[in-house]
Amino acid sequence: MKLSNSVFLNLFFLSLFVLSATPTTAQCKAKKIAGGCKSNIKKPFRYDSYAINEFTFDDKQKDVEVVFTAFSGQKYKIIFCSSGFDEKLTMNIYDKPEKIKNNRHLLWDSNKGIDIDFWSFEPQKTGNYYIEYHVPTALKGKVHKGCVVMLIGYTDPV
Repeated sequence: MKLSNSVFLNLFFLSLFVLSATPTTAQCKAKKIAGGCKSNIKKPFRYDSYAINEFTFDDKQKDVEVVFTAFSGQKYKIIFCSSGFDEKLTMNIYDKPEKIKNNRHLLWDSNKGIDIDFWSFEPQKTGNYYIEYHVPTALKGKVHKGCVVMLIGYTDPV
């Protein structure tokens, strides 16, 4: 199916509108956070990209699960940096999703991190890793947003 130029332009401008209306860019200065954290990816790893996870701190505690896939032929180092909040967000990384209760193993716990704004994890094998963020209630009841930027570094295995 071939799209006409006018349909293509309408879709293009609609996508720009949706992206510009998204509050993530206003609340999370991802490029600035990533730039400040990149120096933590040291040789033999090379910086590849980053992913943003934005959270709303309100009157309800919640768990948010995201997936990271480690592809074969690469070794990874994941750096997590946070910004925009004072609450103690924690995270765990599992080998299986939350919906699978049996045989789900905790692989990493952020309480073993360097501090509350920086964590590092190196996946040991190819496959999916399930990152579960534990988002606490807002301090002093003030609803606000904050984010965690996940930087991805890789190297070819030795």
